[in-house]
Amino acid sequence: LPICQEFGNMSQLEFLGLSATQLQKSSVQSITRLHISKVLLVLGDTYGEREDAESLQDLKTQSLHVVFPTGKEFHFNLDVSVSTTVSLELSNIKCVLDDNGCSYFENVLSKLQKNSRLSNLTLNNIEITWNSFITILQLV
Repeated sequence: LPICQEFGNMSQLEFLGLSATQLQKSSVQSITRLHISKVLLVLGDTYGEREDAESLQDLKTQSLHVVFPTGKEFHFNLDVSVSTTVSLELSNIKCVLDDNGCSYFENVLSKLQKNSRLSNLTLNNIEITWNSFITILQLV
């Protein structure tokens, strides 16, 4: 990222896969008017140092898959409650130090209540304590 403006002219685009080390709202501005069926976002190892939590809010996609950096403790504030998303998949969630270690992830999930269209949530490769898992189930 940033996404070049030419992507904004691809009105028939159905799938968009991106890799990013930094995500800013201005980076995705050129594609916010498109209706993309599925967006895959793979975040690099340095992601999280200068993120814009609401950078995905203007996306119009039915399916969003976010792959967080592998092996990195979950300390991200990314708001994935995209209002048009029906299916959300989150991969590589690691917060195992203690029961309070998942507060960032729980915060991300609590924002999903804003999206009344969301009907599918998939969590892949998740490493958390049992108490955090119960809290997450209660949030969902």
